[in-house]
Amino acid sequence: MKFFKCAFCIVLITCMLCGCSFKMSSSIEDLISPISLMGDNADVKLALDSFVKNGYSLKTPSYGSHITSYTFYDIDLDKADEAIAFYEPSDDLGSINMAIIKQYENEWKVVENIKGPGKDIHSLDFADVNGGKRQEIIICWDAITNSTSHEMCVYELGVEKDKLSLIQMGESITVNNYIPVDMNNDSINEILAFELGTGSSSYAGAELYSFKSSNPKVIGETKLDSHISGYTELKIEKIGNENRVYADAVSSSGSSMLTELIYFSNAYGTIISPFYSYGSGRTKDTSRNALIKSMDINSDSRIEIPNDYKLDNLPKGVSCINWLVYKKTTLIHTDYSLFVAKDGYTVVIPDKDINNISVSYDEKSRELKVLSAKSKKEAFSIKPVLKATYKESDYKGYTKILDASGYIYLAKIGDDSDIDINMKNLKAYIKNV
Repeated sequence: MKFFKCAFCIVLITCMLCGCSFKMSSSIEDLISPISLMGDNADVKLALDSFVKNGYSLKTPSYGSHITSYTFYDIDLDKADEAIAFYEPSDDLGSINMAIIKQYENEWKVVENIKGPGKDIHSLDFADVNGGKRQEIIICWDAITNSTSHEMCVYELGVEKDKLSLIQMGESITVNNYIPVDMNNDSINEILAFELGTGSSSYAGAELYSFKSSNPKVIGETKLDSHISGYTELKIEKIGNENRVYADAVSSSGSSMLTELIYFSNAYGTIISPFYSYGSGRTKDTSRNALIKSMDINSDSRIEIPNDYKLDNLPKGVSCINWLVYKKTTLIHTDYSLFVAKDGYTVVIPDKDINNISVSYDEKSRELKVLSAKSKKEAFSIKPVLKATYKESDYKGYTKILDASGYIYLAKIGDDSDIDINMKNLKAYIKNV
């Protein structure tokens, strides 16, 4: 029992320090709410305390770039950051508010407060979507915590003397994910919103919203493969004057992925997804069993889409990937790589060597070894080590080739002469995923 109490205290303190939203029940959630500001910024908390007189629990966005208790951002372009905080009032449980807190001389004050249309906050973002030079505030609210669909609201900031106000631009939009991007080359960002079916509806699609006027409107739409559970990551690729969006999605079963490519077609006057078939209702050519996202695998400023590549006798947990780039309506091969999902990395193998290697993986040491299939000698090996426990003296003979996601990735060059890969190559070939 004493051990359990100590362990619980350690977990509790850890969660408080990292600011995570450890949700077990409302009472526990209050105990482990995001930690308060300290030092010079403590006055920001005092301003919120003074405004919400009956008490509150801070809420943090669960997704995106702004996932702290207080977000500091210069929203009114006065060269001084304002603070944005989300909270649940003690006298209105189940609701969520957003407060904007601004400093005037040496005093912080809540200058605007809105009540959200949900009970939780999914994400916070900033982007100029109406061409007014000042960035709008984009918020995804959740009616149900951890929902796959969110209510996206776009707020325009009004500035009058010392007063700030938020004006919602149009109605909320139901999305699974979204990205601000100039799709139609008019020098103003639109919002490309991705939607999933709700309830018994089997539907997925993308809609392009223009916010140039006070009443946002859809200026493009396309259906997408509905056999997915959600869009995990969105990336923008700029080709000349054209912006393309790559949307990586996890299948409904969770065992595979696909990538939707979307761009604006002037000929059709809408957005299109070239791999989606309206006949079959499926997206072809961009699916894979390996759970790896699209990325610029070879640092050529182009995004490649991963496909499975069959390589005989691969050990469990290691996949071979064929990377493809979209050019002139066609997917063209660029590179091959080995992907170790458990360790969060992929390493490129030159085309001339991909069919001349054998691969082993030690589950305990987590070391990947690549050997020459002909000589049976080792070409190189890679192993990840937790950064917190890494000591260079413990890994003699290894060289650090990557520091990412809390791991140090180490490599060692073997004595094989058939596979021409050296340490410099490995540093360029390895990618954190």
